[in-house]
Amino acid sequence: MLGIEQESGSETAGTEPAFHRASMRFMGIRRRKEKGATLVEAAVVFPLMFLIIFAVAEFGLAFKDWLTVSHAAREGARAGATYGDDSAADYLILLDVGRHLGPAAVQVEQVRIYDADNPGTGTNYDYTPAANCAGSDCCDWTPCPNPDLPSPPYAVPGWNPTTRDVALPNTSTLGVTVSYTHDWITGLFNDTSVFTSTVEYHLEPQVFDSNG
Repeated sequence: MLGIEQESGSETAGTEPAFHRASMRFMGIRRRKEKGATLVEAAVVFPLMFLIIFAVAEFGLAFKDWLTVSHAAREGARAGATYGDDSAADYLILLDVGRHLGPAAVQVEQVRIYDADNPGTGTNYDYTPAANCAGSDCCDWTPCPNPDLPSPPYAVPGWNPTTRDVALPNTSTLGVTVSYTHDWITGLFNDTSVFTSTVEYHLEPQVFDSNG
């Protein structure tokens, strides 16, 4: 009986190392497979994650520019409503628009000032820094609506400010459209895109009906 027990014990001792080695090999293979799967998942997920981050950043910057230009158009139209039939109204509106766009470094393409009651009447002003000069005095817009400069470069606006109705009850409605170019940083969507913002305001009355 003692001999049998010793032989049985010898078989068990010889089996355990073999089982242990087989288990270790299996675990090693499993770890290598898991590591490979992790690398594949990372190769798929990381590009998508970066794409989403860049997309959020791109659209965030575009939205910021749009808000800036919308604010500039609104402030330009609001100021224009107070200028009424001043002969320099268009030029003053352009200055107001430029003041709100300058700090944001927004690239303006064009500003249109028009009669909202008759949208075909108005002028498209292109931003052309120092392109129209009379001596040392320059106008940054073409055509130039600054009546303080000689003609040329001064040109009477298509909707002449002096003809605008500032008498109650039917004052004119002023429209301001600002067009600007947004440069996409990554170029994932496009190199550049042109956006516009339009605001309309009734001119503030400067002549009141004595019978009203």
